[in-house]
Amino acid sequence: MKIALIYPPIPTITTSTSPPVGLAYLAAVLLKKKIDVSVISSDAQGLDVKDTVDQVISISPDIIGISISTPTVNNSLKIIEGAKKSLRDVTIMVGGPHPTLFPEEFLARGADYVIRGEGEETLSEILDHFRQGLPLDAIHGISYKIGERIVHNPDRALIENLDNLPFPEWGLFSIRGYKSDFRRKGFSLPIVSSRGCPAQCTFCYKGIFGDLFRVRSPESIVAEIEYIKTKFKTEEFAIIDDSFTSKPKRAMEVCDLIVSRKIGLPWTLPAGIRVPTASKELLRKLKMAGCYRVGLGLESGNQMILNSIKKGITLEQARRAVCYVKETGMESAGYFMIGNLDETEETIDQTINFAIELDTDYAQFTRATPYPGSAMYSQLKSEKRILSDNWDDYDSFLKSRPIFTHKNLSSERIDEKIREAYRRFYYRPGHLLKYLTAIRSPREFANLLKNAVKFFKTYTK
Repeated sequence: MKIALIYPPIPTITTSTSPPVGLAYLAAVLLKKKIDVSVISSDAQGLDVKDTVDQVISISPDIIGISISTPTVNNSLKIIEGAKKSLRDVTIMVGGPHPTLFPEEFLARGADYVIRGEGEETLSEILDHFRQGLPLDAIHGISYKIGERIVHNPDRALIENLDNLPFPEWGLFSIRGYKSDFRRKGFSLPIVSSRGCPAQCTFCYKGIFGDLFRVRSPESIVAEIEYIKTKFKTEEFAIIDDSFTSKPKRAMEVCDLIVSRKIGLPWTLPAGIRVPTASKELLRKLKMAGCYRVGLGLESGNQMILNSIKKGITLEQARRAVCYVKETGMESAGYFMIGNLDETEETIDQTINFAIELDTDYAQFTRATPYPGSAMYSQLKSEKRILSDNWDDYDSFLKSRPIFTHKNLSSERIDEKIREAYRRFYYRPGHLLKYLTAIRSPREFANLLKNAVKFFKTYTK
């Protein structure tokens, strides 16, 4: 049996790409079951939809598995169509956030199975169905068709012990094809230390990992870091789950292990640390363990907006967290959303002013996007304010593609305020000087110059 796993092209304006850790976990499960598996990661390999289909055809697999987020839906459907035309007997499975929400959409367009929620155990059992005759109705977490009838088996329980999962298998990926201008080193791999989130942010979809916060042990996390350092020669790593510091004691234990085992790699927390848990002790531990940059999900400079999106933080907590990060000497990245449902020009200006006041090293301003499955999407859908059913539009980095009717602001005005936010934050002389004096290598200078040119073209229009 031969299986091809696909991470489809992403229609986005961002230039940084990150290895798909979810697909790497599935690849590890397949190899453990002695399956002949290939991986096509379109972005890292520079493949468009046609190139991706051509590569699938050249592999001629028995089964195709595609990991699908909302912005990749249309490209994924094109891949399914192209593969079905040339590989008549191929079986196609899809999984990820969007198929979990809308399995019928994919079963109607050529998919044979939809894996809902976490995929490792479900995929393993589907293979047992093909190889050993395990009945389909015994497999929780799948949707499929019997004739013209769609069957949804019961949901699968969440994986309780994440330490039982194999480490992600990066040996099948074009791992050095993933690029970012914001890393200190040229090659980085991601680590996921937990799954699930108990927070109730209205803009977030939690259909894959759920509300239950499940953690890996510090020993397992550090063992994986040692594994990717030794086997794949990674130059730095990133812990990418946004709940790494939700249990500060565990996070500090991880840091202590990194130090005691002399890992010696720089690393980041790009998805952000929990603002309420950002104590001086925790941040000092992160710094000692080699962390050089942390993200902070700050979202807004207006408390009413923070309350409306159920962020669960206060402006004063945000100020304190940024202050503590600066005291350690780590870099900080503040993440803000523009155009939330109750937003006005005044609240947007307060957010821009707040970002300038905090003066993080980096700031990211994205359009508030109602991803399917989020409370924000459900509210707008019930109020008949959703304007676009084209999933390509559901990308918080895209401009001038209105997804919903805003009560106070036009889509064009939101775009203008995002451009204004970037200009006002980054065009400050003192901020520019800080970047120049922080340059450590020719690579960092080249990245700074490249991003400055890109920034100028994008935000001075």
